[in-house]
Amino acid sequence: MKRNGKRTAIALTIAMMLPGTSGTALAASPEIHPSHIASATKSEEKLPERATQIVAALEKLEPALKALTKRTIVKSEMDEKLLNLYLESPESNEMGATVVFDSKTGELFTYNASLYIWKQGEIATDEVILQRAEKAVLELLGADKRKQAGSPQLSKAVEEVDPEELTDPLAIYRTIYYPVVLNGLEILGNRTGIYVTTDYAGHILGVSTELLDLKETKVPDPKTALTPEAVKKQYFTPERLDFGYVLEGKDAKPGMQYVWMNSLYIDAVTGKQIDFIQGTEIAGDGKRNPANLKKLTLSSKGEPLIVKSRADGEKVVASLFDVDTKVMFTEYNTGEVDGEFIHSWSDEFGHEEVSISVDASTGEVTGANISMETKSLPVPLSKEEALKKAISVIEPYVAKSSTEWQVEIFDPYKQPKLADWMIELNEGEGEEEEDTGTYTFLFHELHDGLPVFNRYYWMVVDIESGQVLTIIVNLPEKEGTLPILKPSVTEQQAAEIVAKNLPVKLSYFWPTYKGKQAPFLTLVYTVDKSKGWPYLDAVNGTLEWDEYEE
Repeated sequence: MKRNGKRTAIALTIAMMLPGTSGTALAASPEIHPSHIASATKSEEKLPERATQIVAALEKLEPALKALTKRTIVKSEMDEKLLNLYLESPESNEMGATVVFDSKTGELFTYNASLYIWKQGEIATDEVILQRAEKAVLELLGADKRKQAGSPQLSKAVEEVDPEELTDPLAIYRTIYYPVVLNGLEILGNRTGIYVTTDYAGHILGVSTELLDLKETKVPDPKTALTPEAVKKQYFTPERLDFGYVLEGKDAKPGMQYVWMNSLYIDAVTGKQIDFIQGTEIAGDGKRNPANLKKLTLSSKGEPLIVKSRADGEKVVASLFDVDTKVMFTEYNTGEVDGEFIHSWSDEFGHEEVSISVDASTGEVTGANISMETKSLPVPLSKEEALKKAISVIEPYVAKSSTEWQVEIFDPYKQPKLADWMIELNEGEGEEEEDTGTYTFLFHELHDGLPVFNRYYWMVVDIESGQVLTIIVNLPEKEGTLPILKPSVTEQQAAEIVAKNLPVKLSYFWPTYKGKQAPFLTLVYTVDKSKGWPYLDAVNGTLEWDEYEE
C-alpha cells in the first residue's frame, strides 16, 4: 500500500472536496455499445461517402473487422444527427463493433470494438502503441483535427480482472489522450481532445473526439503573461516550503525534506493563486494562517486501531463515530479494493452509510467515513470545541512513540461571491456566502520540534452536529527510529534550488461553475508534476519527486 504522507497531498485532498469538473468519457453509451448490436433493426439508411472511406480505413488498420459481415445502419435514437453502423460476427455475439458518424458529413463521432475480435498476442511496446494510435487518428479523423490536439499522453496499463477469479486479468487496456492545444498551449479545466483505446497488443478498440468551439469565448494572448522568472520569484520562497522528517519505504529510511505547498494553478497575468475548478482567487493567496498552527500534547493509550473482522469493525465504528451499527443499519458489505478491505454498513436504501478502510495485509485502519442525518446542537461548535472533539476521538489510538504533536486547522470553506459570469450562468441568481459547516484538522507527530510528514491523522468535524465525519490515518510503511538529522541547505537555499530546477508550464485554464464553462479562458502557470510531487531532500540538497496520484 502506498503511503506518501506529504502535507501537500492532504492539502490537495481538501481542495478536491470542492465540486469537480466533468471529464470526457471514452466508453460508449448503452445505445452504441457493441453488446447492444443484436437489438438493432435494419433500415434503409446509407452511409455518406466520407463514412464509407472511414470504414475502409478501419478495415485496413484492423483487418479482423472484415470478418464482422452482418452490418446494420440505423439513425441514432439519442441524436437524429448521428448514424450508427453496427458490425456483427455471424459466429459470435461477443465479437462486434459500433461506428457512429455525423449523418450529413460522414465524419467519425466515435468507434468502439469488442476485445474478443482479436486473439491477444505479445504485449506491444509503448512506442508501437503510440505509433498505431497516431496512424488511427490521422486515418480516421484527418490531419485538420489532429492539428488541433497536442502531444499524446499514454496511460498506464488498466487491468480488468474477473471478479470471481481475482487472478489473471481479463484484459489490459491502454488509453492515449491528445489534449486540445490553442496557440501552442494546452487547455486545462476540461478533458476535451482525442482519445484512443487499445488492448495490450495494440489493437484499436476505441476512438472518440471532442474538440472545442471557442467562437463565443475570450482567449487571452500568451504575450500578456508574466515571465516564469517573475512567478518563481513570488512563489518559490522559504515561507512556502514545509520542513520536516519522513520515514521512507519498507526499510523505514529516515529522511528530512522541504516540501513545496503552493496551489497547482497560478494566474499568469495577475500572479495570484487560484483554485483549479472555478478559477477564483484563493483566500490569503495560499499562505498559511499562523494562528491555525498549534503544538499540543496527546496522551496516547496506544490502543490498536485494527480491524480483521466484522465484529472488530463494529467496535471501531462505535468508538470513532458513537454509532451502533446493529441498531442503525440493516446492510453489511465487505470487499478488497487496491490492497484495502472496505467494511461498510448502510440502511436498505443506501442513503445512510458508515465505512472503514483497512490495510489488507495488516488490518490497520487507514480511513473511516460516515454519512447520515444527525441532530443539530443547540449552539454550533466553536473552533476550539471542534478541536477538542477531534482530539477525544483520535487520542486513544495515536502512535505512542511521541506525545508531542502539531495540529493544523483548516477553517470552513467559504463559497466566494459569485463573479458576474457565474451569476449569468446561474440564470441571474446570485448566492450569499456560505460555508461547508466543517472544520478540518491535520495532526502531525513532532520529532525534534518538526513534523513527521508521513505520520498523520486527518479529521473532519461537523460544526452543526459535532459529529466526526471523516478520519484518514497515514503511517510509515514500517516503523523505524528517527535520529536527529541536520540539513545541508537552509530554507533560502532550498527555495533557490527549487526555483532553479522545478519548471513551470504556461497553459490555458477554462474555469467551470456548476458544470458549465466560463465565457473566457485564463492563462495559468502550473508546476511540472509529471514525475510526481516535488520535494527537496534537505540532507543531500537534491530535488526529488514523490509518487503523486491525481
